[in-house]
Amino acid sequence: MNGSQRPMTKRAFLAAAGAACAAGCLGSAEPEDDESGADENGAETEPERDPEPDPGPEPPEATLFIDGDPREEFWDRGESWQDCEHLDDWELLAGSLEASTERAYRGSRSAHLTSAGDGEVRVRIPLSGYDLTETSFSLAMYIESPGNHYSPSFDVNAPDCGRKLHFRTRHKIDEPGWIRYDLGVSHTSSLASADEAYATISWAGDDVDWYLDDLRAVPVEREPKLFVQFDDSLRSTYDTAFPIMEEYDVPATVYTITGRVGNSRSLTLAQMEEMQEAGWEFASHTHTHRRTGELSLDEQRAELEESKRWLLDHGFERATSMIAYPFGSFTTDTMDIAADYYDFGTHGQRGSMNRTISSPLSVNRHPGDNPERAMALIDLLLDDRIPTDTLVLYYHDVVEDHDVWIDPEGFERTMAYIDEVGADCLLTSELRNQQYE
Repeated sequence: MNGSQRPMTKRAFLAAAGAACAAGCLGSAEPEDDESGADENGAETEPERDPEPDPGPEPPEATLFIDGDPREEFWDRGESWQDCEHLDDWELLAGSLEASTERAYRGSRSAHLTSAGDGEVRVRIPLSGYDLTETSFSLAMYIESPGNHYSPSFDVNAPDCGRKLHFRTRHKIDEPGWIRYDLGVSHTSSLASADEAYATISWAGDDVDWYLDDLRAVPVEREPKLFVQFDDSLRSTYDTAFPIMEEYDVPATVYTITGRVGNSRSLTLAQMEEMQEAGWEFASHTHTHRRTGELSLDEQRAELEESKRWLLDHGFERATSMIAYPFGSFTTDTMDIAADYYDFGTHGQRGSMNRTISSPLSVNRHPGDNPERAMALIDLLLDDRIPTDTLVLYYHDVVEDHDVWIDPEGFERTMAYIDEVGADCLLTSELRNQQYE
């Protein structure tokens, strides 16, 4: 079935109907009643017309550069829970813990944790004064030996929820530096205590050397939203995923490798235009898809700038302020450069998230390639007891018989499940826009 034969979806129909309605409101060329008249001398007079309504301010035009640094606007979101100036209520369970003045994200001290030969570091911090069905968390982390995917654990014994909540993130940068993370619920388990609320922060490994600072309790909204993304702008996004998602009226955001558009395995410009017409959007995945954090600063800037310029030049303005870092590779310098062009950045992490984002250039999302895992996260999203209001599922290829990527049958099952449970799906630009309203 070619593009012209695809049935119009509800989203596309509403867009077209809205345009038709707007045209109707402006009047037709042949009014039903002739309201023209004549003055007392018989001369034709113009009928009185109601004043035209004020259309309001036009949306700002997308530009190559943006003003300000979005991280500075959001880093105070939520309520300070642990400022790490004093660690008196932190209970050390394994490894070592000290207040450090050597590194601090804000204030004068941070919590310095090491495994110290114990094979892990683990601390417990009491939690009180929060409704844990409506509270998530964010924190700043600094790791002395980056370069791999790290998986610290942040577990909350939450009697309010009747469950233990397992928050997860993956810390992946290519040089040491402070990064702020919004934690997301990955899964739940049975309560360890029905009476006490506390957080356990841990990290297994013989060489853990880790700093934490500015732990914040973040409010969670109650209306769950789901977002679907694709990385790499591969041809299967159009050939396989697009028709399935059109059937279930689910829109998506495609993070586009602009230097590959039209290649044999990549989307063509015509396909991108058709998808945009159907309600999809296109954001940056850099120009050539190299590991951004491993490039020189000049090369990083060229990758980020050229990709956005291409999108603007080819009529894909709606999502040009958003980027996904290839391979999850970035540094603090990368984010400094990205802040000149983008105000919303993402990479591969784990678990759900919440819409009160405090780190807009390192936003959490979860790979959707395991259908059962994706559907379990959708169930958590829709569970009123669990403090999460947002889930971002991202995909790459949708192809048969691949060890990593999802196959068409599993992808369709996931989209059908989204439709069955009535999850509200939006474009990622709408998530971004909510942060700046």
